[in-house]
Amino acid sequence: MESRLTDTIQPGEQVLFTLEDGKTFLVRMEAGKRHSTHRGSVDHDDVIGREWGDVLVSTSDRPVALIRPRGIDRMMKVHRRTNIMYPKDVAYLIAEMDLQSGSRVIEIGCGSGSMTQALSRAVAPGGQVISYDRRPEFLELARDNCAAAGITEVDFRLREARDPLEPGMDAIFTDVPEPWAEMEVIREALNGSGRYAAGIPTFNQAEKLAIALDHHGFAQIETVEILQRTILARGGKTRPAHRMIGHTQLLTTAVKVAPPPEPEPEPEAAAEPEGGTPTPDDE
Repeated sequence: MESRLTDTIQPGEQVLFTLEDGKTFLVRMEAGKRHSTHRGSVDHDDVIGREWGDVLVSTSDRPVALIRPRGIDRMMKVHRRTNIMYPKDVAYLIAEMDLQSGSRVIEIGCGSGSMTQALSRAVAPGGQVISYDRRPEFLELARDNCAAAGITEVDFRLREARDPLEPGMDAIFTDVPEPWAEMEVIREALNGSGRYAAGIPTFNQAEKLAIALDHHGFAQIETVEILQRTILARGGKTRPAHRMIGHTQLLTTAVKVAPPPEPEPEPEAAAEPEGGTPTPDDE
């Protein structure tokens, strides 16, 4: 994984060019190259060797801050062929799956590799991420995007729906149109008390998934939606922003539990004496 400890910007590192209007550009430094923006150009040679957080001036005399990119910046600026998971959803899912150093996690449906990056960072060091997809071009794109972010430890594998999964997993995340079709192999791959999570776009999908999870004996089944609204905090006139990040994904989570024990058989009733139960008239 790419080092974040250098004091100065080195060739090959990604730098987040941040302009005065809030626009940002994620740029990998290469000697002799130049990056152009709507506020002027910046030569890479003028950036390499500077300290993180320095501000230089573009060819249009506009300030450009040189920011060390976060994982969020790399996730949001991947080359895309699919929709990506947003940070607001990713953070919730990682917490729900209880991912930590050393965890083993499977991703079904790597897309552009945005969530893959977050999973890899969550389980490092010592963890394992296996990312499956049925389309080779998505695996290649996700692998390239992860490598650009300095993440090379992910095990990318080609797989068709319902194919067996690597066993012994602490958590499994799915980002596919029909996750309910994977429930049997997901349950087999998860450790006891292993966590499952999914990102799905529609309410109909969420309903089908919840039914399938219940049918396959999962517990703590829950679906939430997270909305993010920016607050414009200014002296004497703080208010919400007019725009917000609204619906992106519905987030379903659950935990694998053992099947309930078989009920004990009812004790057989004592046999009545021959001739039936005596009555007062018989005495």
